[in-house]
Amino acid sequence: MEGPKTNLKPITIGYTLGDLAGIGPEIFFKFSKANSNNQNFVIRLIDDEAKSKSLLETIKPGKASAFCGEHAYASLLKAHILLLNGDIDYLVTGPVSKESLNLAGIEASGQTEVLAQINNLRARDVEMMFAVGDLKLVLATRHLAIKDVPKHYQQNLRSCIHNSYRALEQDFLIRKPRIDLLGLNPHAGENGLLGHEEKSFVQDLMQTISLDGLQGPFPADSHLAKAAQKYFKQEKPDQDLIIAAYHDQALPLIKAIGGFDAVNVTLGLPYLRVSVDHGTA
Repeated sequence: MEGPKTNLKPITIGYTLGDLAGIGPEIFFKFSKANSNNQNFVIRLIDDEAKSKSLLETIKPGKASAFCGEHAYASLLKAHILLLNGDIDYLVTGPVSKESLNLAGIEASGQTEVLAQINNLRARDVEMMFAVGDLKLVLATRHLAIKDVPKHYQQNLRSCIHNSYRALEQDFLIRKPRIDLLGLNPHAGENGLLGHEEKSFVQDLMQTISLDGLQGPFPADSHLAKAAQKYFKQEKPDQDLIIAAYHDQALPLIKAIGGFDAVNVTLGLPYLRVSVDHGTA
């Protein structure tokens, strides 16, 4: 008796090089070569390959430019259309210099925000998640000066919690997920002695949201250390997701334990977009 026949079509991964002056093109061509015989997926370069290779010969590596910013933006626009038309299934993006985007006149702090704009979404409608193994972290605030973090933390946290909870249930199929909040201040404010945000804002917010599985605020240093220890011991995390208050609260841990295995996932888009966990190098 014959076994069941499968007609599974290979998925198509759309790939953008990102900033042509950065490490993105090198990553792509190595990735493409290493997976040239993979029958599970097809890699489709969004950028024009022949044109991109010729451009690489004229671009100074490591130098931000308006041209690189314009090229990266145009590639994202093209990828967006291909995704909506069903011509590609998922999007992988190379890293882009925020300086290049700025020089090109694009008012966005990164590709996450650019993709939100293209989809007519607000910046607070999408979240930047970093994942390595079962460990997942979301940033309540992203690319901001430290002096601006407290204000935006209070503005963004409610939507960040709801967006993250919805993504865990719908995208990761986790029922009643546990989400841990990290405090903004050292020792999570030490009951108001080292900062007031946790006591005057976060705890009140948690009571008004009343989501099952929402816990915190926890001191960032000890909580992230425990998460790292469990990762190295290959133990399941205590939580499904950790929400960090700001960029450099979470990224040092992810990059230290994940290296090049960690990925950046954008939550809230109508399609799946993933990227590297590092910059343009």
